[in-house]
Amino acid sequence: MTHVAPLQVVVVSGLSGSGKSVALHALEDAGFYCVDNLPTALLAPFLELAEANEHVRRTAVAIDVRERSFTGSDASDEDWPRVFADLAGLDQRGGKTSVLFLDCDEDALVTRFKTSRRPHPLVAQGVAQTLGEAIARERTWVAPFRQEATVVIDTTTITVHDLRRRVTAIYGEAGAQGVVLHLCSFGFRNGIPPEADFVFDVRFLDNPYFVNNLRGLSGLDGEVARFVQDQPLAERMIAHVLEVLVDIMPAVEAEGRASLTLAIGCTGGRHRSVALIEEVRRRLAERGLTAQVLHRDIAR
Repeated sequence: MTHVAPLQVVVVSGLSGSGKSVALHALEDAGFYCVDNLPTALLAPFLELAEANEHVRRTAVAIDVRERSFTGSDASDEDWPRVFADLAGLDQRGGKTSVLFLDCDEDALVTRFKTSRRPHPLVAQGVAQTLGEAIARERTWVAPFRQEATVVIDTTTITVHDLRRRVTAIYGEAGAQGVVLHLCSFGFRNGIPPEADFVFDVRFLDNPYFVNNLRGLSGLDGEVARFVQDQPLAERMIAHVLEVLVDIMPAVEAEGRASLTLAIGCTGGRHRSVALIEEVRRRLAERGLTAQVLHRDIAR
């Protein structure tokens, strides 16, 4: 008897304009059989067909408020629980399911819709009169997917290329490591990254910004990195971050999560946090662990 690998299913959801199409294309390029805007009533039979097809072992479906145009309802009270029940049933049958949720703040969404000159789905359906109203209603309707999400990616400040790389890093290879680690530097003046699972504040370290010959550089430059890392408290912070990661990674993987995001913040996100993130990445590599790095505010 031929052994058939368990079916892997990724449900992609989130806010309109947050990058769901980009994520779905990245999954398709990674070898997933992808279906966009699948009505929830068809999810169960689709999963049954996929399970029975030995040539389809990785599939992704996008489900969001466009469902309303098919059902004529608010697509949340009855339809969303059905989705999670179908996914739970697949897990019980030995499958592997994941919910990828793409988030974004309102200002960025408004800019994207204005740039694309395309109407929001809820405006096109006549449910909302304004873009702001549509975004608010949609955020409420897709909240269950946000709560059930295995992976959350906030696309407010990242490019489509960054999004593709993140999705590929998490889902790109069948049988890849269970948890993809993301390291993010940021500036507190620009807000804490919403996707961060752990946040460390290093504003207590001496700031290279106040050293004339270092101000125009960044934590990627050797002079800044040495200035930051030569501080005894910086070494203790790096050791503490590594200890936390080593301790929790097995538990996170056992929980079935696909990714973990650790963020280090300073005032502006250009010097101290960047230098420490780079050093954490280097020391993780020495232990055979890889991490995706984003310096969110380095160019601000």
